[in-house]
Amino acid sequence: MRFAITAVGVVSPIGVGETAFFAALDEGKVAVTIDGDGVAAARVGDFEAKKHIAPGSLRRFPRLSQMAIVAGKEALAQAALPYDATRIGVVLGTGLGTLAETIAFMRGYLDGGPEAASPLLFPSSVMNAAAGQLALECKLRGVNSTVNHRDASPLAALTMACDLLALGRADALVVGGVDELSGPALAGYQKLGARDLSLGEGAAMMIVEREDDAKKRNARVRAWVTGRGERSEDRPRVGWGSAPSWPEAARAVREAATGRRIDLVVSGANGTAYDAREAAALDEGLGARVPLLRLVPSIGESLSSAAQRLVAAVHIVERGTPGIERVLVPAFAQGGANVAVVLERA
Repeated sequence: MRFAITAVGVVSPIGVGETAFFAALDEGKVAVTIDGDGVAAARVGDFEAKKHIAPGSLRRFPRLSQMAIVAGKEALAQAALPYDATRIGVVLGTGLGTLAETIAFMRGYLDGGPEAASPLLFPSSVMNAAAGQLALECKLRGVNSTVNHRDASPLAALTMACDLLALGRADALVVGGVDELSGPALAGYQKLGARDLSLGEGAAMMIVEREDDAKKRNARVRAWVTGRGERSEDRPRVGWGSAPSWPEAARAVREAATGRRIDLVVSGANGTAYDAREAAALDEGLGARVPLLRLVPSIGESLSSAAQRLVAAVHIVERGTPGIERVLVPAFAQGGANVAVVLERA
């Protein structure tokens, strides 16, 4: 069973909005810069949420949720879904969630007790804040889920969304990922020895529907989701371990490809020890060496950057040049989550 991606929305360091993001991809734009502390990071610099969210709501939503909402609204406006709002939901992947707000809320609680805990911060202090606030702002009443599998979160969200659609739990879903470069996140990365990593942030969303529904309403299908593989294995939560290969990652790739030719891999390679393991898993899973496109040098590395890689893959297969019909997007996370998804030209 295949599923239709009928719209996309993006808030990215290389461009806000689908048009700017795709133009930046075509130009090879690089958003990673070195700040005064020597941190290499790609930040969303021209993001103006007030253009998309009413002032009353804007004050209640943290920046992470604002990025998710703006990307989700772009996708929803483009899709013009005819369905009942009770049948449209959200499945969102995030690696860190609203980390800054969570820490601020807990600091108040720990310093002053329950009475000092901010009721304004509490709704944004949970991992599923962005998904819930996106649904509230867009008046979506269907299923609402948050997936947290570190780097694999957005791809796992897409596989879950496809399952929910196949089960008839929804008619359309807003699917994607979001993470931000907050102060606590930067400090955490540095403490874990990731100072040499090019960090990133942003949100990317897609509208996903069943094939029959998309065809029935004559929707513009941007790409088909035609393959999914999801496996787990024993890997450390910090670092990449000493194992020379990841057999379950290779199996996830094999399951997603299902023996079909893959023309391109939109890789998660980030300049660390991850790269060699990903390459080995891809070679084993695909049975051949396939050209790679690396986006981390342009958009930076966040725990939800796979969402931006997914939307980039939509753009690539939609254009179909040079002869690219089928693209694989993998994500193999610290902690052992392995997900691979295949997108195919409509």
